[in-house]
Amino acid sequence: MDTYDRRCQLGASRRMRDDAVALHNQKRWTGAIYLGGYAIECALKSLICYEERKNNFKDTKCFQKVQGASLHHLTILLNELIIIQRSILLDRSGIYKTAWNLVSLVWRNDELRYSNKLGDEKDSEKFIEAVQVLHTFFLAKQDESS
Repeated sequence: MDTYDRRCQLGASRRMRDDAVALHNQKRWTGAIYLGGYAIECALKSLICYEERKNNFKDTKCFQKVQGASLHHLTILLNELIIIQRSILLDRSGIYKTAWNLVSLVWRNDELRYSNKLGDEKDSEKFIEAVQVLHTFFLAKQDESS
């Protein structure tokens, strides 16, 4: 199985989102935030493939320019999606911008991966809600349902 395949990234985004909700419901708030952020990362990678009409993330311009840990940086990934970035900024309701600001600021891959803290229920709840908003938006832009 090639984990860089667009369909694999798309499926992983759905599973991780569901796992994030399950962890939140089990009061595992830091883990919920961590997996929620990964769901957004995978959704962005599959959206980059979709926008570039590539079946594999390794074939995208993003993968050619960005390597290592930067491939997990949400803002770097969004920067590859100018139209989506503009949609978030120009959204009159502010829902997407608020969700993006929360997720991109809170989700710090290494900090959460090695955290030994339980986390905070309210923070996790807000984060999961933001993930749900973004996940639905990013999948809809790929003609997919979440």
